[in-house]
Amino acid sequence: FIHPCTATGIPMRVAPVCAGMLGMRLLLLLGALQCLAFSPPSPALSSRPSLPCPHKSRIRTSASSLPSTLSMQLKPPSGDDLTRRGVFALGAALGVGVLGQKAGSMSFGSTAASDRLLTPSEQNTIALFKETTQSVVFISTFAEANTGRYFSMDAEQMETGTGSGIVWDDKGHIVTNYHLIRSASSAQVSVMGKDGVSAVFTAKLTGVDPDKDIAVLSINVPGTQLKPVRQGATKDLEVGQLVLAIGNPFGLDHTLTTGVISGLGRSMKATTGRTIRNLIQTDAAINPGNSGGALLDSRGRLIGMNTAIYSPSGTSAGIGFAIPCDTIKAVVERLITFGQTVRPVLGITYMEGQQARMFGLPRGVLVLNVPPGSPAAEAGLQGTTRSREGIELGDIIVGVGSEPIGDEADLFDALEKYKPGDTVKVSVLRDRPGGLRSGRFIFDLEELNIKLVGSTYKVVNWQDAGAGPQVRGGR
Repeated sequence: FIHPCTATGIPMRVAPVCAGMLGMRLLLLLGALQCLAFSPPSPALSSRPSLPCPHKSRIRTSASSLPSTLSMQLKPPSGDDLTRRGVFALGAALGVGVLGQKAGSMSFGSTAASDRLLTPSEQNTIALFKETTQSVVFISTFAEANTGRYFSMDAEQMETGTGSGIVWDDKGHIVTNYHLIRSASSAQVSVMGKDGVSAVFTAKLTGVDPDKDIAVLSINVPGTQLKPVRQGATKDLEVGQLVLAIGNPFGLDHTLTTGVISGLGRSMKATTGRTIRNLIQTDAAINPGNSGGALLDSRGRLIGMNTAIYSPSGTSAGIGFAIPCDTIKAVVERLITFGQTVRPVLGITYMEGQQARMFGLPRGVLVLNVPPGSPAAEAGLQGTTRSREGIELGDIIVGVGSEPIGDEADLFDALEKYKPGDTVKVSVLRDRPGGLRSGRFIFDLEELNIKLVGSTYKVVNWQDAGAGPQVRGGR
């Protein structure tokens, strides 16, 4: 809540003091002028006396000369006297004014004084915010909803959320989080121009990478009105390094928070179940609405995109995560160039690791289904089936190339080193009598050469989907 008194920049508790000081200065000034105007002239200010004549005798003051002396003192002062008294009054007035000015500046500080009180670190933070605030945009997402009227086929666009985005280049590309727009059918981007005035544009979806939680939007705006962010690198980051987060938490546009890098190499799961690696952990306050905002170093360069927080309450608890800039660069380049992300996969479905452990299965990835005619099926990879005797386990992937596989995250990381069309050696455990013993299961260890296929996340009819961007992908 902002009290009306603070709208002028004067805190409420300071305003009475300011008024009292102003009144005291006026009273001192008027009092000095009044005293000087009506006080009798002092000998120092009277006319210069005539020099006595050495040839005349001393003149004695008589009673008859006393009235004339009194009448001389009551006469108006001469011109020279007025000039001297005016100069003295003006000097006194200026002195009172200067003293009051000094007192006011000592009590409250002028603008110049307050600037001098800022530390170099504060001045640097202010300069960085002013320089980069135009590189962060405000994103509003919308979804179609029925108007509620009977027999109406009309659908209205209802706002479903707000977030942040980063101006990537002068061609109108905006980078944000995939989870911000996945449930939306359209989005609007508010961009602050170089003149400080914000304008709203309808966005188009260029491409998404749900596995990395990255999406690229595009807006039709002249490049001269955009200020792309300065891109940094993440390979030389250190824990304890100062960082700045700019975003739109709770719809409050262009909010700045500061902190340090609290950790490096963190991991979390994306909406697709894949693990996002090498996240930056920071204690800079990140709240709902900060998603897609910029994480900057102390030189104003982009080092990450704010994407998630760890908090039981849903608000900032001092543990936030950002996707590193190096990962963003690689993904955004592919999305802008091809409009989609293609990753090497085996083309299978699998059981989640946590569920597999509940059945007492060893570490690895249990294959559930292998599409007929796929390269994995042609190589002999077997899926899980049901028979009269019960469930027959499929192959359990325990290695790709020279990399051991303990869960699906290890499988994704191992496959990232290849490209579609490559043939890789896949080590599997197959449930057969006489093989390796593991608990109540007996397995054979086999090696298969499987040709990798491409998994594509391509957006289909984002504006007309109604339920968010429709993506196609696989494992």
